[in-house]
Amino acid sequence: MVIAEISVVPIGTEAPSISEYVARAIRTIKQQKKVNYQLTAMGTLLEGELDDILTVAAKVHNSIFDEKIKRVVTNIKIDDRRDKKASMDQKVQSVAKKLT
Repeated sequence: MVIAEISVVPIGTEAPSISEYVARAIRTIKQQKKVNYQLTAMGTLLEGELDDILTVAAKVHNSIFDEKIKRVVTNIKIDDRRDKKASMDQKVQSVAKKLT
């Protein structure tokens, strides 16, 4: 199981807000059945098999382009741990235990 973080930034928008494009990206992610996701304030976490995550990332990247947007910067950070099973929730719980 791979955990990844993706953020997409359209370049050349008329206004500084990009929430419209984030919503478009999330709608694209929701169409995928093999990848779980969690929206955060600075990006979106993805959880699934590597090939499925890369497929979703490509679809999200392409979903941002439209008649106004001609350039998109997409950042992807991948955590691929193969010595044991991991999940988004498990990683958060591990840190939470250490805080008590």
